[in-house]
Amino acid sequence: MAWDNIISRGIWVIVQPSNFLMLTLTISIVLYKISNKNSKIRKISNKIIPICLTVLFVAGFTNLPYWALVPLENRFHKFVNQLDNGPYSGIIVLGGSEILPVSSVTNQAALNDSGERLITAASLAINFPDLPIIHSGGTRYETYAWSDNDVAKKVFEDVGIDMSRVRFVDNSYNTHTNATEARNLIEDNETRPWLLVTSAFHMPRSVGAFRHAGIKFQPYPVDYKTTLKYSGLFSFDFAKNLFHFDWAIHEYIGLLAYYVTGRSSDLFPAP
Repeated sequence: MAWDNIISRGIWVIVQPSNFLMLTLTISIVLYKISNKNSKIRKISNKIIPICLTVLFVAGFTNLPYWALVPLENRFHKFVNQLDNGPYSGIIVLGGSEILPVSSVTNQAALNDSGERLITAASLAINFPDLPIIHSGGTRYETYAWSDNDVAKKVFEDVGIDMSRVRFVDNSYNTHTNATEARNLIEDNETRPWLLVTSAFHMPRSVGAFRHAGIKFQPYPVDYKTTLKYSGLFSFDFAKNLFHFDWAIHEYIGLLAYYVTGRSSDLFPAP
């Protein structure tokens, strides 16, 4: 695994909003309990605790996380189910919908709640039987375990897709390398747009990365988490709301990081 991926994943474990809030809250409570009554540490902890609790309440019991996803999913919604701009060179689907430990144990294609990526890619492959498919994955955490590509291969085989059509990126580990490594698998005569399949909330960052890689493509967003509307204030589904909050913040941080590091020419790519 590349050093930049190790660093980014390590940092994200700490700054992931739900983790960060719970760690900060726990540490603050402990420091408050063990510190002297009039100490500076106790005073600081006494201020941090209510802030953490407030943010957890807002993120866990309101639609704020849902609302944060709406601009991301709306950005390229005009292309949803859009297949009128062909002919196309092929289909590119990004990894990230696979549950690798479960697949390794069951020898089945176990998918997470972004499974629409592979399902849609398989459907498009069936509807366009002459198009090649690029699956840009490659993550393998253990030498004996399944990789993203192994799971994708199982899905494609199970629905009867000719595997000679499928090309696998076997060494990508983030959206940037999804794009740069996929570019290496595109042949010189494949000059028409590729259908780019990934989650709607992830599409803006993907568009920035694939444009930067010089790939001609059309977004094909799937795996919507919202109805694209700002409705309702409260939502009493704490775990789901925190999950959405984490992913929304992850994408906004990713957009900023890609822009700052030159992996995308736009801060918030648009159609």
